[in-house]
Amino acid sequence: MSPRHLVPAAAGVGLFRLPAHADTARDISRDVLAADDGWAAYGTGTTAGAAADDAHVYTVTDRTGLVRALDGGSDTPKIITIAGTIDADTDDSGRRLDCADYATDGYHLKDHLAAYDPRTRGSARPSGPQEEARQASAARQAERVRFTVGSHTTIVGLGRAVLKGASLQVRNADDVIVRDLGLRDAYAMLIGNSDTATGDRGRLRVTLHHDQFESVVQADLVKSWNGGAPHASGTLWGSPRTKSGGRCPVDLPALHNACDSGSERDLTADVGRTPVLHGGIDSAAPADRAVARGAGRIR
Repeated sequence: MSPRHLVPAAAGVGLFRLPAHADTARDISRDVLAADDGWAAYGTGTTAGAAADDAHVYTVTDRTGLVRALDGGSDTPKIITIAGTIDADTDDSGRRLDCADYATDGYHLKDHLAAYDPRTRGSARPSGPQEEARQASAARQAERVRFTVGSHTTIVGLGRAVLKGASLQVRNADDVIVRDLGLRDAYAMLIGNSDTATGDRGRLRVTLHHDQFESVVQADLVKSWNGGAPHASGTLWGSPRTKSGGRCPVDLPALHNACDSGSERDLTADVGRTPVLHGGIDSAAPADRAVARGAGRIR
C-alpha cells in the first residue's frame, strides 16, 4: 500500500480544462467554455461555477480548506481557487501522512511481500489476512485523498498551484471546470464511464486543452474495452530526446489491430459522425509546443 497509488478520476459530464494564460492578473475563475469548444459545449454548454455568489467563492491553501470548499460534492455553484501546493496525504493539522499512518488490521509491507512472493506462492491471486489488511489500509487512505466534486463547480489554480496525491472524483455530476492546475503523484488517470453506463449516464462530454501527461503508468495507448470505433488522426509517436530527434506519424487504431493479442475486438475508423463542435485544431507538433509553454503553469 503506497500513498501514491490513487487515481484522479474525471468521470463526469461537462468537464474541461483550458490552457494557461500569460496574463495572471486577469480573473479567470468565472470564464465559461466557448459555444463551439468540443463535447463539453454540447447542449447547454459548460459554465460551471460562473454564477457562484460571493459566499461560495473560496481561495484554499491546504487540504482542510479544500474539503470545506467542496462541501461534500454539493451542486451549489462554487468557485475554488487553489493557491500553492496542497498535499492530500496530510492530517487536519497539515502533518504529512505515510504508509504507517494508514496501516490497519496488522498490515505490514514486508509481511505482505513475503506472504505473496510469486517464487513461493506462484501466480495465485493474493488472499488471506495480509491481503485483507492491505485492502483495509488502502481504504483508509482513499477516504483521505478522494475529493468529491459536485455539479456547477470551477476549480482553478493560481500561479503555480499543485494538487498532490489527490483523487478528484467527478461522478454523476454535470457542468464542471478544472483548469490551470498541476496534478502530481496521480497514478493511472481515468477519464471515462463504466461499461454498464447507458442513456444519459453513458454520455461523457469532455473538452481537454493543452494538458501535459508525464510518467504515466498506463501501458496501453489504445484499448478497445467495450468500444469499437475511435476517431484518431494526426498522432505522432516518439520524443525529441530520441536519437532521431523527432516523432513519427502513427495510426493508433491500425497499430492496435495489428498488435493486440487477439483477445480484443478490432477497431474501426468509422464513428458514424463528423465532430463539428470545435474551432481551430492544432496539428500534433504545434500542440506539443503549446503544451510545453503553458500546461498547468508548472515550470
